[in-house]
Amino acid sequence: MKKKAIAILLTLSIAAAGIAGCGKQTSAENTGAAAQETPAVQASESKEAAEEGTSSGTVEIEFVNQKREAADTFQAVIDKFSEQNPDIKVTLNTTPDGSGVLMTRASSDTLPDILMHWPTDAQFVQFANEGLLADLTGKEYTGNIVDSYIEDLKMEDGGIYCLPISLNFMGVYYNVDKFTEAGLSVPATWDELIALCDKIVANGEVPFLLPNKDAWTVSQLWDNIGGKDRGGYADFYAGLDDGSQSYAADAIANDSMEKMVLLTEKYSQGDTLSLGYDQAINDFATGASYMFIQGSWALPSIQSANPDSNVEMFPMPNGSGDMKQPVGVDCAICVSAKAASDPAKSEAVDKFMTYLFSTEAGQMYSDRDHSPSAIKGVTADIPQDKLVLDLIDKAGVLDLAVPPTGFEDTKRSEIQNVFMGTSVSDFLTQLDEDWKTAREAEAQ
Repeated sequence: MKKKAIAILLTLSIAAAGIAGCGKQTSAENTGAAAQETPAVQASESKEAAEEGTSSGTVEIEFVNQKREAADTFQAVIDKFSEQNPDIKVTLNTTPDGSGVLMTRASSDTLPDILMHWPTDAQFVQFANEGLLADLTGKEYTGNIVDSYIEDLKMEDGGIYCLPISLNFMGVYYNVDKFTEAGLSVPATWDELIALCDKIVANGEVPFLLPNKDAWTVSQLWDNIGGKDRGGYADFYAGLDDGSQSYAADAIANDSMEKMVLLTEKYSQGDTLSLGYDQAINDFATGASYMFIQGSWALPSIQSANPDSNVEMFPMPNGSGDMKQPVGVDCAICVSAKAASDPAKSEAVDKFMTYLFSTEAGQMYSDRDHSPSAIKGVTADIPQDKLVLDLIDKAGVLDLAVPPTGFEDTKRSEIQNVFMGTSVSDFLTQLDEDWKTAREAEAQ
């Protein structure tokens, strides 16, 4: 059983229900005591906490969240739920290493009752394949998800093992005040973007902050540039599998990587491999650059770093100005198979999931997270992202294509090698070999 690779063109109405995926991030921030400890300690203490909650007459649900920016938002939803359900305690743990923690927990059969994941993540697919996640088909709250998304999230066995709360997209955040003061306009094509950058550099200032120290950011930067021409990856991945496509020969892969190298070498703050995501957020929010290439998930953090920051997002332009706009699942929720089969917990888990996917909770999440919702009846009000949302209405592509297990991590580290001297051609040739290796390992 493997997740279907899908990339479908969407005509979206943000007023009815918007759409948006976020890459893995790491942070020391947390909303639970487990976040700073080792995975083994977390597993042990979570089990003890659950047993303690059960013995006191209160059912405790552990919810592990991998998206740092959503911690406060999830906690607000949990607090509201707790007011209505005092006999159910939901403990939120936002981990600094979600992937590692969950893998350790899975190996010790102590997966959290509820976990946040991504349907395109190889680990999620592995968990679903191994029967560690509950099939949510038929649950009443599943009907609250926008219908078109449900079909796309089905596994090949017809089961649904995660439900999306929010969706996301990438673009270019820009400092509105700096643009206005410099008399700059939002670019509609790649050439206009480069001309804009040249003006900024000529004034002795920094066009882009690029946090290439964090490997996930470089991968998403490449996808952000190439995605405006490619849209979704399903057809390309299928071509890699049957031999009709290759990274080395693909025009979009070559062009987008060359563009990324250009931005890094000529239009960034310099020494991009020493700047991390968290520091870049703070620096951009306080005016260190004119632009910051990121996803919609970064907006709450930018505003938190500087509530007075005046930022908006425009679509990453391409050569023609006729762009596609990839969209992905930002936060999806899974239930462990163990919790679903536990009579002492299953009812409490269902109650929480029912509330989590209600219009009330969905609206609260969207308002606080500044993200379009996957829940029916939720209206997304994100004026800072209007230009991208307008493009989504015109040319949105929901991309749920899944690469082979391990490939994404390899790709991320090898993109960083390009910034240390590896040529684009050598990088793309190696990536073709990495794809074959990952597929062969997956088949074993």
